[in-house]
Amino acid sequence: MSREPAGWSSRLGLWQVIVCRADGHRPPGDPLSRLRPLAALAASIVLVSACGAGTGGSASAGPVPSTVLRIGLSEESGALDPHAFTGNFLLLGAIYEPLVTYTEGGKLAPGLAESWTVAEGGKRVTFDLRDGVRFTDGTPLDSSAVKWNFERWVGDKRFGFFRASQIISSVDAPDADTVQLTLSEPYEPLLQELSIVRPVRLLSPKSADAAGKFQTPVGTGPWKLVSNSAGGATLARNDDYWGTKPKLERLEFKVIPDSQARVDALASKEIDLVGGSYLAPITPVEAKALSERADIKLLTGAPDVSIMLGFNPKGPAGDRAVREAVRQAIDTTSLTKALFMGYAEPARRVFPPEVPDSGTDLPLYFDQAAARSTLEAAGYTLDGTTRVKNGKPLSLKLLIPASPAEGQLDPRSTAAAIAAALKEVGIAVEIAPVDAAAYYDERAEGTYDITFFEGLGAPYDPSGSVVSMFTSGARGPLWVTPATEAAVDRAVYARDAAARATAYQELYDTVAADAGFVPLAYRTRLWAVRDAVKGFAVPPTDLDLEVAGVTVE
Repeated sequence: MSREPAGWSSRLGLWQVIVCRADGHRPPGDPLSRLRPLAALAASIVLVSACGAGTGGSASAGPVPSTVLRIGLSEESGALDPHAFTGNFLLLGAIYEPLVTYTEGGKLAPGLAESWTVAEGGKRVTFDLRDGVRFTDGTPLDSSAVKWNFERWVGDKRFGFFRASQIISSVDAPDADTVQLTLSEPYEPLLQELSIVRPVRLLSPKSADAAGKFQTPVGTGPWKLVSNSAGGATLARNDDYWGTKPKLERLEFKVIPDSQARVDALASKEIDLVGGSYLAPITPVEAKALSERADIKLLTGAPDVSIMLGFNPKGPAGDRAVREAVRQAIDTTSLTKALFMGYAEPARRVFPPEVPDSGTDLPLYFDQAAARSTLEAAGYTLDGTTRVKNGKPLSLKLLIPASPAEGQLDPRSTAAAIAAALKEVGIAVEIAPVDAAAYYDERAEGTYDITFFEGLGAPYDPSGSVVSMFTSGARGPLWVTPATEAAVDRAVYARDAAARATAYQELYDTVAADAGFVPLAYRTRLWAVRDAVKGFAVPPTDLDLEVAGVTVE
């Protein structure tokens, strides 16, 4: 899933920082005039509670616990509009909330909806909203506000990657506390899809102008925006939050584009937390180094995505024998050990086992002798080191981004390993790096024979990802045939758990029978905090930052 940063500027607002002198007195003058960049300021900020009487300005009082958590960010936050493809997922998740929340193990729990009822027949879902919830601008969270939010994205083709946007036929507000969704047909994944970050999180109606254009980020969440710029962002605790209030008072996000520089900043106590796929990713090499430090805690979470190799059926890979030979030629066990340093395992499914309805394991296909036999039987004979059929060499174009996403494994390493494996069985590989910004466009246009794919991760999986990977309406799908499209429909429109599990398994079996992809690796989720950070755990998804119980000593 690609991130789409966008420019954003905002006023600092009236967040006042009080700086204490060594003698315990506050400096005269407007504190805002003394603001320096957040990274330099963090060490000198002392909260009002630590100033003046009771502290005596004495160092013997010991360290004062911080109420600020400083977080590394790989790129600027972008415009924090929950109804657009901009804005960092984790900041959006801190500010805005959904009706339904996604919890550990894929279980759904009440969010801004206290409860819900699915009518007999499955075509109407009624939500009972929580009482007394307000957006941080004071606007009540009522049914009219929810209806306004839904009408901003329901039916919009930009959000066709998840069926909820197309399946909702009407949104009604029979009273202030009740919202009813009418569906064109029963759709069991609806509730899970209402837990994703964008576009379903709820924005204050006062955050848009008269024409409906987004103006400022205002949600109901535990945090509210103070400032947002190219250098970072600051969130302040929402003291009127309806749920469990965070113990921290402020989150300071600092943009550090280079992954190693972020790790260095963590080690030097400039920041307190890094990690996650969409916040400040950590490479396997960095994770290994962090795991050996006594002052850093490396946290690992079960994988939520599979890294896969996909095929373009319009070229040489349109021949099933070629796809089967590729699948047999790659030793995913050795590849995982060599490239991921223990922070991944060989993949055997479209989705890791922890994802609901991920099906059963596929075989480990690696068998280079079988790959050679598969190609020989299909008429591909060796001419030197490369196989030839009808006078044409068997060569595959492997499309990759020219540079890795921040904190992710360099695709050139994986590409080189795959090229070497395929060469062993007589398949030539042309590694084709393209600018990272153009990579997804070229993949969608099919300018490749083989390339890499991943699922979207929780809470989008499995329903969101199977639509994007196995149906023709998607942009750059993994593998599409009439059989996969029919199987996707059976899976996402199944009416009960048993039928749903059966339909998903049929989908996976269909793709595997086509040799439509090669499962490569499940990537371990990685986070790291300084030892002064207490109470942080790997969140249920990499799209949400859960810090309600976190403290900094």
